[in-house]
Amino acid sequence: MIIGGTVAEFNPFHNGHAGFAARAREMGITHLIAVMSGNFVQRGEPAILPAPVRAKAALECGVDLILQLPVTYALSGARGFARGAVEMLDACGVCEKLVFGSECGNADILRKTASLIESKEVNEKIRAYLETGMTYASARENAVREIDPAAADIIKYPNNILGVEYIGALSEISSSIEAVTVARTGAMHDSPLTSGEIAGGMEIRRMMLEGEKADAFLPDVYHGKESQNIVSLNKFETAVLCRMRTISTAELAKAPDVSEGIENRISACAVSGATLDEMYGKIKTKRYTLARIRRIIVNSFLGITADDAAIPVPYLRVIGFNDRGAEIIRMMKENASLPVVSKTADIAALDERAKRVFSLECRATDVYSACLTEPVSGGAEKDFRPVIV
Repeated sequence: MIIGGTVAEFNPFHNGHAGFAARAREMGITHLIAVMSGNFVQRGEPAILPAPVRAKAALECGVDLILQLPVTYALSGARGFARGAVEMLDACGVCEKLVFGSECGNADILRKTASLIESKEVNEKIRAYLETGMTYASARENAVREIDPAAADIIKYPNNILGVEYIGALSEISSSIEAVTVARTGAMHDSPLTSGEIAGGMEIRRMMLEGEKADAFLPDVYHGKESQNIVSLNKFETAVLCRMRTISTAELAKAPDVSEGIENRISACAVSGATLDEMYGKIKTKRYTLARIRRIIVNSFLGITADDAAIPVPYLRVIGFNDRGAEIIRMMKENASLPVVSKTADIAALDERAKRVFSLECRATDVYSACLTEPVSGGAEKDFRPVIV
């Protein structure tokens, strides 16, 4: 038995993900854990399909156990997102390999790049670039380019960046998990292009939202009414705009990643922007990327504060499993360094920080449920039972 772990949003789970799971098996992984974002994702928006639907599709196509990445980490930048997921896989106590896709497909190159980024020399250069008002991503790339242009080219690509962050997080917590990567093939994540039966998640979401058939790029596992009830971005936009026009600057200032008085700019632009895209465009500055702004807005909308985002991962919450996943859970219960949670009642025995994280998850899902094309009642998180395939 070789237990591997991966980190994903599965937004939605598509043929590319199924291919990745198959390649993990070819590498010798017999049991595969996925740490998956819930109903909100790192782009700062709701997932196209509810977490249980995405989890079920993954479990039918090669993943054995789904653990939910808390919303406080799912709505973080690359570093926080990676750190939370890696800490969860390490805390399982049974994961031997972290498997992920990357544009370069070479773990040694990514390890070298991660080591360079963590060096004192590069960090001093990063700080100097940040003082000019540059974004962190640009400052990091420029700093690395001064020392190793090839490494700088590596971190121009999103999956390479995540891979570097995964490796850095493993090193930081002194984990024994080995990082291994497979080269991404076909259409890239944010590309509008398709390649055979492979399309990037962004293109598939566009097709679903615009009513186009995306079946050619999805495994034949999306059945039933629940698979057709996608999120309505129009409903989400209205809810967020209403909240941003009424929230105080003091509340905005508490959100993760807020600094330099950006809360005042957000308040002003929330009133003058007629749509979310218009509001985001007005807020954007040289220092604040659109992705960072979206995350600040959605965290504020959901009531997530910087203090909440600093809470260490409090538990390992099971979202779904199959027979092999059940074997992993049995091993985790003997070896995990965090509580393994499979039902709401388990939360009651945990500390206040764990209860706070779960309450934020409940709030996020209640909001998400109201933003579906066919809204459903609240309370889904409290009533949730793991998906069993």
